[in-house]
Amino acid sequence: MPAYAHTANHPDGSASQSEGQPLHTGDASHPGHLDAVAARAADFASAFGAADWARLAGLWHDLGKYSAEFQAYLAEAADPDAEGGPARGPDHSTAGAQHAARLFANLGFGNLLAYLIAGHHAGLPDGQGPSDASLAARLARTTIKEWRPHAPFQLLEATQPALPIGLLAHSIPESENAARLATFLRFTFSALVDADRLDTEEFCSSEKAEARATPRPSLATLETRLHAYLGTLDTSRATADVNAQRTAVREACLRAAALTPGFFSLTVPTGGGKTLSSLAFALRHAIRHDLRRVVYAIPFTSIVEQNAQVFRDALGDDALLEHHCNFEPRPERDTPALQLAVENWDAPLIVSTNVQLFESLFASRPSRCRKLHNLARSVIILDEAQAIPVEFLAPCLFILRELVRSYGCTVVLCTATQPAIKLRPDFPIGIDGVRPIIADEAALFRNLARVRHERRGKLAPAELAAEIAMEGQALAIVRTRREAAQLFQELPDDGTRFHLSGQMCAVHRTQVLDTIRARLRAGEPCRLVSTNLIEAGVDVDFPTVFRALAGLDAIAQAAGRCNRGGLLNQLGRLVIYGTPDECPVGSLRLAAQDAAEVLGLPEGADPLSLAAIEKFFLQHFWSRRDRWDDQNILGCFPTIGNGLSFQFATAAERFRLIADTYRPVVVGYDERSKGIIDELFRGAPATRDTFRALQRYTVTIPERLWTRHLRSNLQLVAEDRLAVLVHPDGLYDHDLGLRLGDETPIYAPDSTYC
Repeated sequence: MPAYAHTANHPDGSASQSEGQPLHTGDASHPGHLDAVAARAADFASAFGAADWARLAGLWHDLGKYSAEFQAYLAEAADPDAEGGPARGPDHSTAGAQHAARLFANLGFGNLLAYLIAGHHAGLPDGQGPSDASLAARLARTTIKEWRPHAPFQLLEATQPALPIGLLAHSIPESENAARLATFLRFTFSALVDADRLDTEEFCSSEKAEARATPRPSLATLETRLHAYLGTLDTSRATADVNAQRTAVREACLRAAALTPGFFSLTVPTGGGKTLSSLAFALRHAIRHDLRRVVYAIPFTSIVEQNAQVFRDALGDDALLEHHCNFEPRPERDTPALQLAVENWDAPLIVSTNVQLFESLFASRPSRCRKLHNLARSVIILDEAQAIPVEFLAPCLFILRELVRSYGCTVVLCTATQPAIKLRPDFPIGIDGVRPIIADEAALFRNLARVRHERRGKLAPAELAAEIAMEGQALAIVRTRREAAQLFQELPDDGTRFHLSGQMCAVHRTQVLDTIRARLRAGEPCRLVSTNLIEAGVDVDFPTVFRALAGLDAIAQAAGRCNRGGLLNQLGRLVIYGTPDECPVGSLRLAAQDAAEVLGLPEGADPLSLAAIEKFFLQHFWSRRDRWDDQNILGCFPTIGNGLSFQFATAAERFRLIADTYRPVVVGYDERSKGIIDELFRGAPATRDTFRALQRYTVTIPERLWTRHLRSNLQLVAEDRLAVLVHPDGLYDHDLGLRLGDETPIYAPDSTYC
């Protein structure tokens, strides 16, 4: 009897096994599921030398489906392969893992393939542990249904594959070799998962497969579009000198594009045109060296949204994949192919967040890992590279080195404040061989100087408000949501005061920013109080900026909102002030303390100078050796001599760039959001599009506050997956956003990262 991988489903819900997809045919012109997945996975993994590994994983990943029990299950059930639902049918992934482990028992190499096969639905498991989901427990499982008598003998024979040349090197510490081997498995796992999902999609959802196959523009086409767009740019918002420096930066990027792939740094002051210049470098470099795509990783979603729109304006809507938690696809703009490409990043240009990139690189779940193989042979731009948290420096810098060393990537550290992450004796985890794109960075900073700074002592909210009120147009950047609300309320209520913070949903913030930009362009009075979210790439231009003491990287970002185009007939004014209350605990306090120490040194006389910035990161990064891998991520991949037992699931759980202690609240801010919420209350199903549409109407609050107000001011809908503000008219202020009593607004991360 033939064995099947999937069942053919009919519109009436019935299933037909006789019309199903065969597991194996041995016929290249009409391949079965195992044959097709093996071929596609090998093709994906060939980009990093793992074709033989991926081919075997593809051939064996569904061996358990040869059991009579699974074939009987297929005859009665719809397709069981949809990821994310409850486990259905007999276990079909453990069989192939056990087969690989037994066949290639020498040095435990069979276990390497076993990780991939065992995890292709549930995720890469821990090698050892108390859970029966660990690889050791799976390999010891004796309840697997008999499948061998039904599988073709030739399908089970194979030669043990070799590791790519250079993957394990004697010149590298054994612990790093182990982490490199674990990364190799994760990338190969990605190739298997994507190949499996795509082949299943072709059989079970031909409409999706056809939409996904829509042709995309080549990188050469995108470069042509970019240079045509650059010729149309409006240069009136900056002086001739500033425009000349921006042109010089772009020309330097184009020259550097001819250099061999590897590490580059692009250190350009805020407002120096680094966004489009780095794109020009990436496209030219990828074309020159036959790289496959360009990936922008950005710390905050507000910058992602802004840069994505800049790129759409320059390149059109058909090239760009935007991926982050606030992204809402628009059918008139985002083609079905691009919407589907969110799953595996199969697009020429991807703009996403640091969280999406780095957490995927250490993930274990198939849905998060699926995109990884498409990172191989890419240009990866780390915009605002200094935003890597100290606590994750070691794993992040390791994986960047590995992307360049083993996966053919070019990585550009692109920032206005280049962090001190280069290899040196007292910073052994640093990156070696970083080539600066700008030959004379110090001269560029001098030529683009548009701001003078002032140091002030501690200013109470009333004192600061009085100084702001004396300015026609001024921006004050405070540390917390509480401070933003207090300072805003101290300002005269005369129609010229504005507030921005994470207490406001994204749609509300966008409307306020549109009003502010219009008033700035018209020369009308405008006094804005904001948390640090204004520093996350928001394009505004004030003549005067007040900045509460913070890290020098944050102060430099604040300076980028001051005299941005150099159009004042004098330097802009940046006022750095202290606050009566100590900075909140955590990274903000550490950064402020380090900045205060640097500002007291001779090299801190100009806090925006490269010397001061380097001194700050020396203090902020290098002196905290004990925190470089605070969660012991790399410790999850112990030395190779331990039997190749890697803790993939544990590492993924530990690698959370943003602590998951905050919960989203959906606000009925306008008629659109209120309409969606009303439908949910009436029992309408919540689809992926529903969640994406509501993301821009959410406010993030601490979990303890979320719990306190649940069932009084917050109500769960959509099968308890969304918390909705019940009385928005009374609890959502038109200036300050969400107000859940006297305890808010409180401190919380004020830039969305995911």
